[in-house]
Amino acid sequence: MLSNSAAVPKRRGRPSAGGRDAILAAALTLLRERGIARVTSREVAALAGVSEASVFYHYKDRAGLLQAVFEQGLRPLEELALGGSLTGAGVHEVLTVLGNTLERFLDQALPVTAAAQSDAALRDALAAYMTERDLGPHRGVRALGDYLAAEQVAGRVRAGVDPYAVAMMFVGACYTRASQRQMPAHAAELPPLEDIVRATEELLRPE
Repeated sequence: MLSNSAAVPKRRGRPSAGGRDAILAAALTLLRERGIARVTSREVAALAGVSEASVFYHYKDRAGLLQAVFEQGLRPLEELALGGSLTGAGVHEVLTVLGNTLERFLDQALPVTAAAQSDAALRDALAAYMTERDLGPHRGVRALGDYLAAEQVAGRVRAGVDPYAVAMMFVGACYTRASQRQMPAHAAELPPLEDIVRATEELLRPE
């Protein structure tokens, strides 16, 4: 755990703001490679190339640091503005952008959510954060399903398919690919995202 802030040597001046991203990247690397037990202020600072005081300056404790890692992972989803940014684009483009965005988010979020299961403070903090913002896989399913339903009405998606079931399968495929990248042992390769996009596109093509 992060040590008591009173034990951290004081430094003159304000820690560099540029170290914030390095600290987040270091925390995520340690989390993936060594587990939550090694996400300490000293280990993070050493890997990030900053002082231990900088870790406390930007994040008051371990729960705050790991929640920040999770929140940073959400940025691609927020930038995509699920729902609005999908309007008017073609099916191939939407599936490609959404798939890449979801996988980038999951690559960062999955290690944190897994670590949270062994840390009650972090688990409760993330649960509150996600509940407040209505976060979860359902957001991607809803956004893609709404888009496909609108395309179906316009005649650009096959009439006989359930757009939300297709959205569920697509998001599930992205989740599976991201989950396998978190596995500690080598696993067989899964189909690339482009193949999943093309297979989904074929399923949706009007007859």
